Amino acid sequence: MAKNLIIGGFTNYSINELKPWVLSAKEVAPNDDVVLVYGNASQQTLNWLTEVGVKIAPMINVPNVPIHVLRFLSLYEFLHQNNDYDRVVVTDVKDVYFQADPFGPMAMSKLVIASEGLKYKDESWGNENLYQSYGPYVWDRFKENEIFNVGTFGGQAEYVKDMCFNIFTNATNRPIPICDQAVFNVLI
Repeated sequence: MAKNLIIGGFTNYSINELKPWVLSAKEVAPNDDVVLVYGNASQQTLNWLTEVGVKIAPMINVPNVPIHVLRFLSLYEFLHQNNDYDRVVVTDVKDVYFQADPFGPMAMSKLVIASEGLKYKDESWGNENLYQSYGPYVWDRFKENEIFNVGTFGGQAEYVKDMCFNIFTNATNRPIPICDQAVFNVLI
């Protein structure tokens, strides 16, 4: 039977910053794998993660690519090298806490994507981020669209892996460094 996976990425987070994500993931999905790809991390933090049963993998380093984008390359690479997962949940680490098993609602969905509950034109940061990432033509086409959250998505492993790769490749060499949310929304 294939396994499920909860995965995220971090850099420069302490044990206390990781603890809510890690412990909530382990509690709601005790039989599933929990993985963190990491950039900068203390040995103490890495030891603690291993002790509590989190698999760790170093983040791939590509010069001049921001951490927000590198995490998706690293998530893709982990999924590419570990292709025995059925379903995968990708989340931000610092501000996501699991309250229930995330795999139940997925059933056999190819991708499950969370909404921000706002249109681009109604959310100043996202609206400006979309404009700066793509310019006036794409902004004008997407400003009426609902914003989807790049920090929480999941689904069948193959589709999640492909989405991570597409976020990385489409976010690289954009005019601003933090463009993963805009790229995710354009891809969707």
